[in-house]
Amino acid sequence: MYQRTELPNGLRIVTEYIPYVRSISLGIWFEVGSRDEEDHERGYSHFIEHMLFKGTKKYSAKEISEIIDMSGGQLNAFTAKEHTCYYVRVLDEYLEVAADILKEMILESLFLDKELEKERSVIVQEINMYDDSPDDLVHDLLYQLLFPNHPLGKDILGPKENILETKRQNLLDYYQKHYTTNNLIIAAAGNVNHQQIIDLFADAFSKLPSNYLAKRRTSITTATGVFQTKEKDIEQVHLCLGGQGLARDDHEKYALFLLDTILGGGASSRLFQELREERGLVYSTYSYHSAYRETGTFGVYAGYGIDDHEYVLDILVSEIRKLATLELDEAEIERAKSLLRGGFLLSLESTVNRMMRVAKAEISERRLVEVDETIDAISLVTSEEVFSLAKRLLDLGNWCGALVGPVPGDVKFKQIIGNN
Repeated sequence: MYQRTELPNGLRIVTEYIPYVRSISLGIWFEVGSRDEEDHERGYSHFIEHMLFKGTKKYSAKEISEIIDMSGGQLNAFTAKEHTCYYVRVLDEYLEVAADILKEMILESLFLDKELEKERSVIVQEINMYDDSPDDLVHDLLYQLLFPNHPLGKDILGPKENILETKRQNLLDYYQKHYTTNNLIIAAAGNVNHQQIIDLFADAFSKLPSNYLAKRRTSITTATGVFQTKEKDIEQVHLCLGGQGLARDDHEKYALFLLDTILGGGASSRLFQELREERGLVYSTYSYHSAYRETGTFGVYAGYGIDDHEYVLDILVSEIRKLATLELDEAEIERAKSLLRGGFLLSLESTVNRMMRVAKAEISERRLVEVDETIDAISLVTSEEVFSLAKRLLDLGNWCGALVGPVPGDVKFKQIIGNN
């Protein structure tokens, strides 16, 4: 059973009661992420996420970890482009313990200088790790190309120089500006009572300000026809091609889910079958989509040997163009629907997934799309709707591309796409 409460200060509480489980997943979500940062603030959202684990008035950093471990639970957090989430999964008997930890982290973190210095070093190493992970780096490069003049194009971790120069007061100012009640969602799923969540958090979080202005939609222009290579002395080439997708509340999103599944969403997808199963050219290849308030992205990825670059790129382009120009087979559509429905239903067996689902539904639509409604929405998409969307989104003339690996600067890239 799904329930929603919005308090006068803007704080929203959403829960889903699942009577047949023993666990509760509890998340504190703030609608702030890397896209909300000014240039001099880049990396602040993620830096604050780190600092909230480093000690409060009541608990040291070690005690936070020990208490959650003693309860048999899991505590984690992540920063995305449009939100930051702190969440815990525990047995239902430890709900009050978990809630107390999260409240302390959000409201009473100390931001000690000695801890800030340690986390500064940790984040620099995290940046280095991503720089050494070409399959991550190539996605960041593509975003930089697609959104060159918008914060969506900036990476979440921020540049090293920002991290090295950030002062305690900088983080506190950013925290006080964005960590407000009308920017906050408390989400819970599992063997949980909605009123209990209200009782645990409403008074405590009334300490937060409620003066944050609501986010407004802005016009975002996605760049087209821009290509970049980054030479790196590694074994494989990592390639991303992509362009504009759909916003998170777009009415065509279920058609997009099917398009993604058909092109590169599973072992029977066109890219996986053609590049890996039939030709043995790649280990990993897939398509993907990301959705934001006003826009989205859709793209493909492949990792392969440099000697096969032109061959792989030619196949990728060919498969994309076929999907955009040849009508879809009904059997392929039905197979994709079955995969989507099955994956969605299986995901509901996790209380963490259920908690994230109700939180993201609140962010996107301020209501939960029921399970049966989601299944029906997938089932009702027609092949004509998927094909129409494919023709619009899979126009390679409007795409950008990024390469990371042992590639010379004059490697063929734009030329191949332009000739297909």
